[in-house]
Amino acid sequence: MKGLFALLPWRRLLKVGKPFWLSASRNTALAHLGAIFALLAVNASVAVFVNQTAGHFMTAVEARALPDFYFYLFGSVAAILVAAPIGVFYAFFRTRLALIWRNWLTAYLFDHYLNHEVFYGVNENPDIDNPEQRMTQDVESFCNSSVGLFMAIVDATVNVLTFVTVLWVISPSLSVTVMVYSTLGLLIVSAIGKNLVEHSFSLMKREADLRAGLTAARTVLSGRETVPESLASAVKSNLGGVISTLMDILKLNAKIQAFTGVFNPLVGIIPVVIVAPSYFAGEIPFGTITQAVMAFSTVFNGATVLIAQFSGLSSFAAITNRLGALLEVMEERLSTSTLQ
Repeated sequence: MKGLFALLPWRRLLKVGKPFWLSASRNTALAHLGAIFALLAVNASVAVFVNQTAGHFMTAVEARALPDFYFYLFGSVAAILVAAPIGVFYAFFRTRLALIWRNWLTAYLFDHYLNHEVFYGVNENPDIDNPEQRMTQDVESFCNSSVGLFMAIVDATVNVLTFVTVLWVISPSLSVTVMVYSTLGLLIVSAIGKNLVEHSFSLMKREADLRAGLTAARTVLSGRETVPESLASAVKSNLGGVISTLMDILKLNAKIQAFTGVFNPLVGIIPVVIVAPSYFAGEIPFGTITQAVMAFSTVFNGATVLIAQFSGLSSFAAITNRLGALLEVMEERLSTSTLQ
């Protein structure tokens, strides 16, 4: 767990993200955030209802109780009809918030960049490659990832807190087991993928260098000149670097997938093993097994959301570093310009 959170460059994340939430756009952003939280709360309530209904539904099937079967079938369909528009509005407000943030942050960086001193300071700094890409493509990725990752974590937290209670009512051992199992998975994936951030940052830089090299070659060819051998070799070298880094990322992701390919499927088996003895002893109805499996899976998915988001988290950390470094250079040049 510690390794996962250590992936993020927290100081630069605060530097890049904080200004928007203190700007004139913050009220609009907070309104969108409030709407998203409200939709998440309603969705959690619907999910609990679906979980309980599914348990009763399967009990009715096992007992051959036709009236109960149709009653809980109707309840399940009604819950689906309610959940569908909630999902639509949730996606709409989340995407709109990211777009508002992107618009503000891009304009904010442009205002800095178009300052004479800042422009030359940024382009003369060897550590800041492709500033235009950072202010456009990287900003888009940063805003989308910020909103997406944050809301995924909030949604997961709500689900964990909600359904761990459901599990505790069924069997306290279920609650303990799912948290221990989830924590174990987080620790192992964190150890396997600890170098993903470094590879992601390297990949972004090398891909940007490759595009810059091709742009330079196009400029030379537009003058009907032969591309210098040094430039052609640099372009090929950058391509080789991109492929090499992608191979490194592929190997790490393969290791993570190999682990989760065994680890995740057991989630559907563990709760059955735990509650089956109670069912065989006649202490719980058959539908409780279904309810336990659904709740166990929901808690597991919520508690291990960082595993599902691990690759995205690594890319987000690399993007945050790129934008943070750019903003640091801009602010330094602005400060120097003001002093002069």
